[in-house]
Amino acid sequence: MQLPVSQAVRLIHIGLVCRSMDETRPKLEALLGVRWAGGEPDPWDLVVFGERRQFDMRIAHGHAAPTHYELIEAVADTPWQLDGEVALHHLCFYSPSSVETCLQLEAQGYHRVLGTSGDKFGYFKDPSGLLIEIIDDGLLGYLDGFYAISKVAQQAAAEEGHV
Repeated sequence: MQLPVSQAVRLIHIGLVCRSMDETRPKLEALLGVRWAGGEPDPWDLVVFGERRQFDMRIAHGHAAPTHYELIEAVADTPWQLDGEVALHHLCFYSPSSVETCLQLEAQGYHRVLGTSGDKFGYFKDPSGLLIEIIDDGLLGYLDGFYAISKVAQQAAAEEGHV
């Protein structure tokens, strides 16, 4: 997928939303051959659909070469709500010029559903309905820490013959 922006961007992860982290993690672990890092409840303070809200989120990150995954437990009345058990949710892109990338997406009619104009990261709904996440250097570093933990667990499982 090529985003219609002038900055170089690269795909970082495929985001999935699930009804139950505890039930879905083992299923996806077996299906994708991934070992998850994170997933504990964590309080977040975010601007969602233009309104500042606070709620707990459960997010796990995994790596199965060459793909990174993010698994988020559903939260009602947010971009992370869900009708089924698990679904493709978003594609996450990194941009070294993330503020400019976000502003270009807004100018082209992508609807911002997370964050406010001028933020250095956020979620945008593209014209087809797909959610696109844009992240900056800080969030990329944060995610890379989880991916490193997942890679180590993946390698250990492979060496033990579990993958």
